Amino acid sequence: MANESTAASSAARSGTRSTASEAESLQEQIETLKTDLASISTTLSDLVKSGVREGRAKAERTADYYKRQGKEQAEAAVDSARAYGEALEGHIERNPFSAVLVALGLGFLIGLMSRR
Repeated sequence: MANESTAASSAARSGTRSTASEAESLQEQIETLKTDLASISTTLSDLVKSGVREGRAKAERTADYYKRQGKEQAEAAVDSARAYGEALEGHIERNPFSAVLVALGLGFLIGLMSRR
């Protein structure tokens, strides 16, 4: 019986050491996980910042493109209006009597419409 109680006592001490060792191992694993999570968090943050920078750059390029397009279209409209004005001026110089009659007719129509 003495052997049995010594074996049980030895097994209990060995179980305590095993449990302590496992607890220590688990604690180390938890610390490793914490470190890994912090690293992952930093990496994700960097990726988000990079994505924001890329998105901003793309938006700026798109805005610049549309700004240039708008400017070109505005210049084309001004050129077209200028050409139309010059053509109208040339027509008035060639046919002054017709131009006066057209102006009188338009004035008369505008006057009639404004009465109502």
